Amino acid sequence: MNLKGKKGVDISSLNGNVSIEKIKDAGYDFVMIRCGYGSDLAVQDDSQFENNVRKCEAAGVPWGAYLYSYAVNTDDAKSEARHVIRLLKNKKPTLPVAFDMEDADGYKARNGNPSNATLVAICKTFLSEIKKAGYYPMLYSALSWLNGKLNDPSLLDNYDIWVAQWNSTCDYRGSYGMWQYGGEVNYLESNSIPGVGTVDKDKCYKDYPTIIKEGGWNNWQPSEPVLDTNGFEKGDRTYGVMALKEMLLTAKKQGIITQGMDENNIFGDGTEIAVNQVLKKGGYAQNGIAGYGFMKYLGGLMRKKL
Repeated sequence: MNLKGKKGVDISSLNGNVSIEKIKDAGYDFVMIRCGYGSDLAVQDDSQFENNVRKCEAAGVPWGAYLYSYAVNTDDAKSEARHVIRLLKNKKPTLPVAFDMEDADGYKARNGNPSNATLVAICKTFLSEIKKAGYYPMLYSALSWLNGKLNDPSLLDNYDIWVAQWNSTCDYRGSYGMWQYGGEVNYLESNSIPGVGTVDKDKCYKDYPTIIKEGGWNNWQPSEPVLDTNGFEKGDRTYGVMALKEMLLTAKKQGIITQGMDENNIFGDGTEIAVNQVLKKGGYAQNGIAGYGFMKYLGGLMRKKL
């Protein structure tokens, strides 16, 4: 599912034992799940995280994760990154892994009140650790923090942003991937879902499942790149196919491929096998299509044999 333009929710143990099916039936297509809060302590794992992941996967609902940060220095941030990495081991979210930077309960203010520069450093530390571990990082914060405490291009221009602004429009001027448009207050629709209760609601602006799967993030294996989406393919009958087959026969004589084929103008099974052998050699998706990119690549291989 392409999630660009779709709505979703974010949940935690504070929402209780949530029905993902009811969220899905209400028209919300993805879920961001809190995995925990603070440093890497098992007692700070979200008590509903595993349950929520299981329910999302059973319902076929794309999900991502977030951690509420209590970090007041970069050492704390590293521990929080380890917290997330531990919980996501052997899991394959198809949405980003977000760092929730705010101070909803005043903890940061009571514990050193970190400077703006320190808050930025904390975010960069967590996000870079998550990225190094192979997870797709995202920063969640309120519009006021993004425009104020965290307003540093070295942070905001290098990571996807999830803007929290309960409003009828998102007023963030930078690039962002998600917008939390409502929670207890919602100017666009009801603040609740029948059978679920009051819940934070979000809108997605990128096709994260495709980005993450094809990029090999979040424990997914990277997809092979597609060389051509248009060109000659199985079933075609033209003089162009005959020319393609002459190239493939020469490539076989040069030892580039092993598949032979009939000398006619039909793109049949043998031609498809030969085309896929060439694509495999280049690390491309073996989709059986020979277009401009294929001709250019095969021509380069053949010239090297001269």
